[in-house]
Amino acid sequence: MKTINDLLILEGMKEGIVLAGHRGLTRNVQFVNISDTPDVINFLSNNHLLLTTGYAFKDDPEKFCELIQQMHDLNCSGLVIKINRFFNELPAEVRLLADDLAFPIIDLPTNHTLGDVSRHILNYLNDAETEQLYYALHIQKEFSNMLIKGYSLAALLERLGHSLARPALLLNHRGEKIAQSHHFLKESMKKIEMEIIEKVKEDLSSAREGTTFSIPSHEQQSISTFPVQTKRQYPSMLVIFDSLTLPYPSSQMAIEQAGNVISFTIIKEQAIEENSRLLKNNFFADLIEMKIQSDEEIISRANYYGLVKDLENVCVICTIDADGDIYETLQLYEKKVGELHNSVYDQLEDELIHANLEATLFTKGKYFVMVLQFPRYTEEEVDTITKFIENVQANFKGEFTLSFGVSHSVQPLKDMPTAYDEAVEAILTGYDQNLKGFIKHYKTRDLKELLNTLPRKDLKALYENTLKSLAYPKTKDDQDLVKTIQVYLDSQCEFSETSRKLFVHRNTVKYRIEKTEELLNCSLRDPSDSLRIRVALVIGSILKEDEVENS
Repeated sequence: MKTINDLLILEGMKEGIVLAGHRGLTRNVQFVNISDTPDVINFLSNNHLLLTTGYAFKDDPEKFCELIQQMHDLNCSGLVIKINRFFNELPAEVRLLADDLAFPIIDLPTNHTLGDVSRHILNYLNDAETEQLYYALHIQKEFSNMLIKGYSLAALLERLGHSLARPALLLNHRGEKIAQSHHFLKESMKKIEMEIIEKVKEDLSSAREGTTFSIPSHEQQSISTFPVQTKRQYPSMLVIFDSLTLPYPSSQMAIEQAGNVISFTIIKEQAIEENSRLLKNNFFADLIEMKIQSDEEIISRANYYGLVKDLENVCVICTIDADGDIYETLQLYEKKVGELHNSVYDQLEDELIHANLEATLFTKGKYFVMVLQFPRYTEEEVDTITKFIENVQANFKGEFTLSFGVSHSVQPLKDMPTAYDEAVEAILTGYDQNLKGFIKHYKTRDLKELLNTLPRKDLKALYENTLKSLAYPKTKDDQDLVKTIQVYLDSQCEFSETSRKLFVHRNTVKYRIEKTEELLNCSLRDPSDSLRIRVALVIGSILKEDEVENS
């Protein structure tokens, strides 16, 4: 049954002011009567609410008090009066009597007619769906006011639990607890909370869409989840315990209205989180671009974002493989690209948490950068990172594939630019090989690989200027000289070791080396001359490979 207090959410009544008898707002209401006649008491009965202008008693406070006493004796609900129509204020003796009897008297604003207010109340009393709608709108307004005033998610959940008289729990998209009503603080509810979370995690997709289930310890009671949309790809979840027996006039509609406000609150908090993410990314950019010179500042700022000094740091870079018409079309819509990048960021964050890795996630341009930290970086840690990346690729939900570049480890943190450059180079190497969905660990380039990146005309000039007539040996003697200096240099300029490898006499090696030094005007024992000739010999092998490929 409805009470006077319940009516205060209705149009007209919600602007009313309780003038007296506040303790009686819990009186039940079953019917409404409008009258300004002196003998109105003859037409009232148990649980009747009287709407009046008070005209019959405007000059007779004593008769007004008599009416209040008679209505109280009949167990009437209360009196709604337009006090400003014929009274300046409620007579003091009437106020005292109403307060003493806990008989509510409510002032109705003059801009509302008694007929309209009566209609709203009767509809509310007689139509359950209308009542539930009014209550849902009341919940929506109340929660919106809390949002505007900056109430926390914990306060919203507490209010929802109180309004529904049911335990309420808010979980994020991973099924982890964000907030709860006070019910779950009780020791007896700890097991229930654990069972609910376990059940939700068993089938996250269904829970995110909204479902009803039971738990082992309370199989007779229903538990329902309601999706709470946020800026993330997947919604958070509002969980209501014993949801199918909500006390009247609570309804699923009221829960959804509260859920909408909770959604806005989460989105507001996510906006704050995104601003923090921007500051974090700015720090990483400063670190990579070596704009932070002080070791103390690097350590201090890095520690704020979860990076600890004196650990081995590995940089793992992730990119979206942006090939094909789908991505090109997507680029036309900046918002869609932003949503895609946010989705990838969220999924990487989820995977890092699930893998229980010590890591911090940044973004730099199109790259998602994960800095993983280990006490020691061995082959075991390399396998850990590889398996982690494979799981990310396997679990990734989207139309695109992800590729990863992994650096060597560096220590201290100020060497992070080196790790970042290595991871980027590993990514670019994979794309140079036309790969997609790959994992590339950085490999230090040898001399031949580095020389291969130079223009061929520059290599040829260096080769010919260094080896001169031996650059293109035509006779057997010249070929023997080139072979001898190559083995001689590889043997650390030892005559005996060179003669052993070439199967010639030691004096023969000595003669050939002296003749070579005379032809090239150098000393093979001189470090700079030796390096120059070593490089020229490597270039010779590159040029020969080019000839084979072009033949």
